[in-house]
Amino acid sequence: MLLNGYDLGKCGIEQVLCAGKVSFDTKDVSKGIVLIELPQNIIITKAVAVVNTAFNAATTNVLTVGTNDSADDLLGADDVTEGTTGTYQKNLFKIIKGEKPKIKAKFTSTGAAATAGEAEIYLNVVRIPE
Repeated sequence: MLLNGYDLGKCGIEQVLCAGKVSFDTKDVSKGIVLIELPQNIIITKAVAVVNTAFNAATTNVLTVGTNDSADDLLGADDVTEGTTGTYQKNLFKIIKGEKPKIKAKFTSTGAAATAGEAEIYLNVVRIPE
């Protein structure tokens, strides 16, 4: 279930949001998909990937999350062990002013294609004064 912020207009209140779910067969996931758009003037303090079902491509599995074109500035290629279920988190202090950041996820693999794999993406966010 996708959870939206209670009141992201309040400055200084940190909230945990479920940005969305991504799986090995999500349409266009290898190009990067938008999970959620956040409001302007926000700080992302933590990114979390909860791998509920291990990704099982034959050679490599890479799940990344971000606001940039590569979708990897929040959780990079080395931040998640996609082939093992568990929780992977990264503390951040990413300030985003003047734009509504789109949180994207991307899954790529090599070797025989994955036939399983699913992760939920969570973010800790706080609004900053405009």
